[in-house]
Amino acid sequence: MIGASGRSISKLITNAGTSLADLIYPRRCAICSTAIDGCVRDVCKGCRRRLDLLIAQPACWCCGHSIGPFGLDENGRCLNCRHTKAALDGLARAGPYVDEISTLVRVFKYGGRDELDLMCADAMVGALELAPWWDRIEALVCVPTHWRHSVTRPFYAPRALTKNLSRRTGIPMATVLRRVVGGPHQMDLPRSQRAANIKGKFAMAGGASVTGASLCMVDDVSTTGATLNECAKVLKAAGAAVVFGVVLGKVNTAFEGKRS
Repeated sequence: MIGASGRSISKLITNAGTSLADLIYPRRCAICSTAIDGCVRDVCKGCRRRLDLLIAQPACWCCGHSIGPFGLDENGRCLNCRHTKAALDGLARAGPYVDEISTLVRVFKYGGRDELDLMCADAMVGALELAPWWDRIEALVCVPTHWRHSVTRPFYAPRALTKNLSRRTGIPMATVLRRVVGGPHQMDLPRSQRAANIKGKFAMAGGASVTGASLCMVDDVSTTGATLNECAKVLKAAGAAVVFGVVLGKVNTAFEGKRS
């Protein structure tokens, strides 16, 4: 058995090794690339403050769009969605897809910073727990990718986020959807073509049952909402009672040009 003195020595050695590694290979803020010390995780204090300000911005619980004071009508809808009807019953977001959040998403997805999944999931949990429909969620469903994508790029951000959200909230993951057709990425298409591009590309997984279930889709970014809406249509056609969604970043119409 290792005594208290042994544990203290082991901790000193570990801390010394960490300090030496930080000296030789300084850790960098995931957003601004500034060197950060060992007591700060992932992002520098300045970027953390700016992230918190973005996350604190109010949003519509139906479509995830940013809103101002008195931005919701009596049905809880904003100007962006009050005259539309979507299969998705609500959308929570960590923040708007601009500035530090958009940079964070790009670095997480494409920059080799897989370890950011914990910080990103934490921000999403905070948003999800504030949603008025939070206590109705029975399972989390990752927006699926096509199998060819898994072969060429094993890391898939929405899957990592879903796993961490499940661990943090205790809500189980449900693998009930699959993507049956590949095709052009939504981000490469103009707004007018996205709903048509994604139509018919998802199906229920073999043997999956969602009858009467209250589900929450998980994705990294929502631009027009076409992908989440298409997934919700498939789930509801299979019997799901309600389908919500949660994302790390939501593109507001005015900022669509800054999508990932």
